[in-house]
Amino acid sequence: MAQQDGEDDFDRLKGWWQDYGNYLLAGVLFGLALIGGWRFYQNHQSSQARQASEYYEQMKVAVALDDAQSILALENTLRERFSSSPYAVLAEFEVAHRAVNKGDLDAALDALQRAQKLAKSDPLAHLARVRQAQVQIAQEKSEQALETPKSIDRDSPFAAFSDEVKGDALPLLGRLDEAREAYRAARQAAVDAKMDDRLISLKLKDLGGEAS
Repeated sequence: MAQQDGEDDFDRLKGWWQDYGNYLLAGVLFGLALIGGWRFYQNHQSSQARQASEYYEQMKVAVALDDAQSILALENTLRERFSSSPYAVLAEFEVAHRAVNKGDLDAALDALQRAQKLAKSDPLAHLARVRQAQVQIAQEKSEQALETPKSIDRDSPFAAFSDEVKGDALPLLGRLDEAREAYRAARQAAVDAKMDDRLISLKLKDLGGEAS
């Protein structure tokens, strides 16, 4: 039974990353473009930014081709030569996503931790923490998954995702009432941030909470 639960968690992680993770990443990048949170967006014509973009595009091609040698070389180049660019962080997300698809969750965690160090306190660091917590849930490390997103500011748009992760982790510890409360908080935070709350509502309903 435990093995089946672990497989279900892993399948949910892959599905979340494919569908929900891409949606969330798009929202983060759109927000960065609006507020100019990174120098890259303030000076997007710079030669260094263009080079980082080109290396990242090559990285995506290498991932699609499953070219491990090229992936490693491009990841190292972006991390070492363009560490202040968001593309270095995005490269680590690509590495983590590939590792998840291959079932290597430890490697995914390593990549997400590198992403957090590169992003520092920027929004992509919060995204990395959310994804790290999802991986930890798939590893049945629910206690750790509860701790990982705690540094996310309650006033941040990421509060909804932090609460949602709590709601995902708590049932695995038998704490269903707390999980329902976490999903309710996540749903309210999503509404406040004008985000889609339908998935959170479905999760809450699955736990016997109100659907709306």
